[in-house]
Amino acid sequence: MLDSGVDRIPVSRPGFFSRLATALARLVVPVVALCLVLGVAFLLRDVPMQEARHLIVIDPRLDTGDWLTWGLIVLPAVFFVLNLTSRRYGAALTLTAAFISWLLIGGAVGWAVHEGIVADFATEIAPYPEAAAIVGALATAQLVNILTFDWMRGIPWWKAPFLAALIGGFAFSAAFNMRPTAPWDDGLAARLIVESGLYLSWALLQLLPTGMMRRTIRPLPGFGGA
Repeated sequence: MLDSGVDRIPVSRPGFFSRLATALARLVVPVVALCLVLGVAFLLRDVPMQEARHLIVIDPRLDTGDWLTWGLIVLPAVFFVLNLTSRRYGAALTLTAAFISWLLIGGAVGWAVHEGIVADFATEIAPYPEAAAIVGALATAQLVNILTFDWMRGIPWWKAPFLAALIGGFAFSAAFNMRPTAPWDDGLAARLIVESGLYLSWALLQLLPTGMMRRTIRPLPGFGGA
């Protein structure tokens, strides 16, 4: 029997501008975190990691330069930020945060060059082919990371963050070191092995803070509770 005599209260749904404001507010922390990590990794890109020289004994042919830098060690933190954002807000907002962070970094570099703070991009930042290779490789790795997390999220909870960080790291290492303009020398295979070991170590280590933050950073409704 229908309750025709009972007035139904219409469900109030947030308007477009309200949803837009909510989305923008959610983007602030991920975008700032990504910009900070990428900025620190860039500043440390030329600082040799002398304390980790023992890593390169995997192949003596690698001992020809300081390719193993602190920037390479810091870079996997990007995947940690992406994993936490994906857990909380899902793939769409995480992709948006990654895109906005690139726009802000590109805008900041362009402004610095225009204002004369950076006199010459190629000499003070990076040669254009290398800069394009870094951006392309990291953007590809970010996309792989986000899609992997979205695909693997669920039970057990550690599967998505572990595989997303690991596969994202492998994607960056392969895309950057095996680019057409990169030197395919005798040390290429050993560099890939060392970097893969670093990304495997990071993927395992980041599970500890991820597990500790699970109660604080809970998925929104619709993204599962794992």
